[in-house]
Amino acid sequence: AEFVERLAKLPLAFQPGTTWDYSYSTDVLGRVVEVVEGKPLLQVMKQRLFEPLGMKDSSFYVTDKAQQSRIAEPFTNDRTIGTGVEINDPREARKWESGGGGLMSTAMDYARFAQMLLNGGTLDGKRYLSPKTVAYMASDHTAGVITPGPYYLPGPGYGFGLGFAVRRESGVAPYAGTAGDYYWGGAGGTYFWVDPKEDMFVVFMMQSPKQRVYYRGVVRDMVYAAVER
Repeated sequence: AEFVERLAKLPLAFQPGTTWDYSYSTDVLGRVVEVVEGKPLLQVMKQRLFEPLGMKDSSFYVTDKAQQSRIAEPFTNDRTIGTGVEINDPREARKWESGGGGLMSTAMDYARFAQMLLNGGTLDGKRYLSPKTVAYMASDHTAGVITPGPYYLPGPGYGFGLGFAVRRESGVAPYAGTAGDYYWGGAGGTYFWVDPKEDMFVVFMMQSPKQRVYYRGVVRDMVYAAVER
């Protein structure tokens, strides 16, 4: 709440609807969710997503000492992101529950989330999103309308949907994929993508901010090299 209040007083870098640049937009959406629901973001996410999906190990922090030995840590010389921002200690609960990142999870928890998306919004016989909603989220909303900014993280060959980079075509991007696949990744190194045409999703859990971009391409090449159809 404090952060978005401060952010709202700053001038915009671009006119709305003109440019895609990396920003705090998803954090603002997280705050909108809190206002609409009247609850902290984590509480909303647990009630609407984590608990129904069976994502029992997903949270912003790991304060339970019995679980802290499971935390994957980056090497001591690889703990900074961007211009030197150090990765926070997940054992210590803080005020800001970020809409844009910072969750702790496991590969299996995130796999359930990705499987729900691949299924068009269902998992274990329960519907979480409508097929049309998932399709809309995974559609490119930028081509011919939005100009890529200086920090266009979707990258060449990709547009952007509602929270996902969406592949426009088989070529152009510097790594393997399928037109229509959609992905996003974490600053610490985590990465996932869903490929509806191959009926496949991939969850890659790595903690290495400095190596994250390199290994995402390696993982994609390895996965698609093993696909025969």
